[in-house]
Amino acid sequence: MNMEHVDTKLLVDEAIKDHGKIRKIVSLLYDEDMTRRFTAARALGEIAKQDPALMEQRWVRIFRAFDDTMSCWGVAEALGEIARNMPQHRRKIMLFLKGFRRDDCSCQGYIWGMCRICQVDRDEIRHFAPELENFLCSPNACIRGQAIWALGELGIKDAAGRIKNFLLDEGETWFYENDAVCRGKIRTIAEEALKKLELE
Repeated sequence: MNMEHVDTKLLVDEAIKDHGKIRKIVSLLYDEDMTRRFTAARALGEIAKQDPALMEQRWVRIFRAFDDTMSCWGVAEALGEIARNMPQHRRKIMLFLKGFRRDDCSCQGYIWGMCRICQVDRDEIRHFAPELENFLCSPNACIRGQAIWALGELGIKDAAGRIKNFLLDEGETWFYENDAVCRGKIRTIAEEALKKLELE
């Protein structure tokens, strides 16, 4: 189900050695290729984790570079990764991130980004879980698939009954896992989510 995984290590290493390379990473968020956008988002999060002082110096500039009129690109994903790794700015970033729920393309990135934040800030799950369940009603398969994945990933057992409704869904969609851009059937995403819930 996974597509070819693109390693972020080279991008991160280059940016830490040459801070000007961060601009290149930000530009990749607007690449036509979904995997490159995802890689750039992961790289910005990894820089925040490995060299918080560098990201502290640059994050406001990066933040301002994100034009929410271009929300269909990798901005929501990048904001999620930065907020995940910069707890001191998490609240402010999350408020901005919520603006990306308004259209289908950016909403998928919002779901993934918020899930990534909730993985390290479990208190946020209780606020995010009702949103995820609402996303199951979306007519957009990408949003439904991403929401199913996130419900499983976050161990939201109360959603198991609704997830079971998708076990016969043969629709196929792109979605994000933690480390890769994937393509799979909705029913397969539901099966994997239910397995995660059984292990909780």
